[in-house]
Amino acid sequence: MAYLFAGQHREVSKRFLVVHGWGSSAAYISSLAGGLASTGAEVVVLDLPGHGHSSGRRLNIRMAVEAIVEAERRFGPFDGAVGHSFGGASLVLAAGGIMPDAGQFNPGRLAVIGAPSRIEWLFDGFSDVVGLSESMRRNLVRHAETVAGAALSEFDGVPIAQRLCKPLLVVHAEDDKEVDAEHARRYATVPSARIHWANGHGHRRIISAPEVIGVVAAFLTDVQGEDSRNSAA
Repeated sequence: MAYLFAGQHREVSKRFLVVHGWGSSAAYISSLAGGLASTGAEVVVLDLPGHGHSSGRRLNIRMAVEAIVEAERRFGPFDGAVGHSFGGASLVLAAGGIMPDAGQFNPGRLAVIGAPSRIEWLFDGFSDVVGLSESMRRNLVRHAETVAGAALSEFDGVPIAQRLCKPLLVVHAEDDKEVDAEHARRYATVPSARIHWANGHGHRRIISAPEVIGVVAAFLTDVQGEDSRNSAA
């Protein structure tokens, strides 16, 4: 399921894709979508499979990547894309094209908010919480790799971002209790990435914080880049 937030200008100058996190929905990130639409852009917001008003009862990383690629096929191309948490990680992996037969997403710019940069972390955390033995953890990882069609070690946003060289905005809060801030710090080695700390907003409030919406909107519309080009001219 996809929703369209239309820009207020007769001629739309930009088109953006917005993707929610795990257990969330398009409705939850409507403030972000509305803020982007207020710039005059056309904004497409997804309900990932098994979430919001989309059909199905399950979701995995391959399904998320396929939904993103399909959104680009139907509604793109996109000048930029932003995702929260699992949605942000899915956008980076989709742009990396690491899953055979899943396709590749090609936005002009990427922004991730409170997103994990290393998916293997999820399996480590889950295994620790439920007390899985090492052999059971290996079986879980093998199953995930079979579904995805790629090794779990490839599900790392940092080398993908380094290879893509696309402008990347990483927004995170150091008080995020669900996705540690170290996931954002890892992107410091990526020349095309900029990290913005939105401390005090945690993991969930961050998505509707006016400060964050403003920073993401300025980045995706390339306001600073356009200003610098105009100054140079």
